Amino acid sequence: MTSLLRRAKKSIAYRTRRAIHAITPPILADRKVSGFDHSVAQAYEIDSARKTIEEAFPRIIKTYDEVVAQGGLWQGPSDEWFRGDEVAFRQFVDHVRNRKCLEVGSGPFGYLSPCYWIRDRVIIDPLIDQYRHIQMEMIGRTLFIPEITTYSAPAEPIIPELVGAVDGAIICRNAIDHAEDPLAVLHTMATYAAPGCYLLFWTDIWHYPKPDEGHQNITKRPAVIDALVRGLGFEPIHTAETLRGPDEGLEYGCLARKAAIPTAT
Repeated sequence: MTSLLRRAKKSIAYRTRRAIHAITPPILADRKVSGFDHSVAQAYEIDSARKTIEEAFPRIIKTYDEVVAQGGLWQGPSDEWFRGDEVAFRQFVDHVRNRKCLEVGSGPFGYLSPCYWIRDRVIIDPLIDQYRHIQMEMIGRTLFIPEITTYSAPAEPIIPELVGAVDGAIICRNAIDHAEDPLAVLHTMATYAAPGCYLLFWTDIWHYPKPDEGHQNITKRPAVIDALVRGLGFEPIHTAETLRGPDEGLEYGCLARKAAIPTAT
């Protein structure tokens, strides 16, 4: 099931790159002068996501129905974060089942939306309303059901009601380098995480040969992101599996937990 979403995510990235390379020269010249333009990036995201939803959503929803009927989890220990560690994954499942979990930058499918067994799910994505509309328009169903709290908004601004309230997990996969201020997204996620909250995090940090208009370069040093994650109060458990080839760019990912607040002595 996880592989279905991975393939869909790769398809979005591929379509986005193709759309960007098809830009007429005058527009491309303008964008090169101004640098990263989040509104332009969002336009490409929704266009490529629409095509991916059209191709993948019927198959995904069919598999989802089968998983629910069998009482399955959809997710599993073979992803980039748990790397086959079944004990760690089972501990994660037991922890998050009855707690608040948040996904930042879900894209058209996401990690949390198929996890019907998690009691309290929240998703922040500036295009989530559009994704929901496309899915409903296509087959009359959506993964972004009313039971999931959604915020159609950028991830940088802090949402007051989420501060310190996410005690289950925060998931952020392939998202912050699409944002206008990637490090602010990291900081905001940390403000939401309660002690003990899991962090499932993965991002491209440097793109070869250079980022297109939908992406930001953050740093060439994974150790910098690792230091930021630790400095924001998360303790890494696993380094995430490498997903990119050496000619595609540099990446960082980890499975971590928010440290407990030190007890005063």
